[in-house]
Amino acid sequence: MVLPRIRTAGWLLALGALGACTLAAQPGPGAAEDAEAERRKILKAADQIDRMDAAVEEMKTKITSLEKFLEELRQQSTSLRESMAGAAAQAKKDKEAMLSEVAKLLAENKPAEKTPPPAAKPETRDGYEHTVAKGDTLSSIVQAYNREHGLKLSVEDLRRANQLPKDAPLKVGQKLFIPSS
Repeated sequence: MVLPRIRTAGWLLALGALGACTLAAQPGPGAAEDAEAERRKILKAADQIDRMDAAVEEMKTKITSLEKFLEELRQQSTSLRESMAGAAAQAKKDKEAMLSEVAKLLAENKPAEKTPPPAAKPETRDGYEHTVAKGDTLSSIVQAYNREHGLKLSVEDLRRANQLPKDAPLKVGQKLFIPSS
């Protein structure tokens, strides 16, 4: 953009010279001084225009640089998005594979569930058979049979009759012998 600046400055100088010639051609005192002042104004304006042109060029350069930087950032963003999507898909695949492997290992190494030994039921004993329902506890079973059948059974009696260890959990569907005496 040097040419437009030179051209602009050239026009201003030409106008200044024309103005100076016009003023110089006019008779009167101080006409030469007026022409010189006019020439200085024109030179000052030309200098200001040159500085403004330089500032505009610098701004254009910075804008171009920023546009390139912005484009690079867009490309990086796109690349990162694609990379993250791939990593997420791979992580999901890995997670599913690990869960499958863990399930397989658990299935292979699962010990057979220990069931409590069957309750000894001597045929000479009198009592009732109770099938454990959801929410049943030894205490609730004892209370129900004591109330319904007029028994005086304790939790410990029920435990002994069924050979249940202390704190042994009851399982839904489990059969318990309820002694009547």
